[in-house]
Amino acid sequence: MSDVAHGDPSDKDLFLVVTIRPRLDRLAEAEAQLQRMRANALQEEGCVFMHLVESPDEPDCWTMIEHFASRAAWDVHMASEHNTQGNLDLEPLLREASTLRIYTEK
Repeated sequence: MSDVAHGDPSDKDLFLVVTIRPRLDRLAEAEAQLQRMRANALQEEGCVFMHLVESPDEPDCWTMIEHFASRAAWDVHMASEHNTQGNLDLEPLLREASTLRIYTEK
């Protein structure tokens, strides 16, 4: 199929799954920081939703599930001051770097 049939991939909704491993001795701080970052992101026009979730099977490994209206909207989010500073503030609260997976709808 041609690109015309699917449209520009950069215009598609963007879904992200971020795996977060907070330091066990700083769980409350890490959660508070992530909730601040989430609240700021939800104020952005291009952020459709953002949820911080955990599995009962692995409570010390969290997942942020995000939906942005487009890749461009996510790029604006990533470049924002509140996200840039938020990630800097979050870094010392993590056991290891977070992993990010990016998806688009079929």
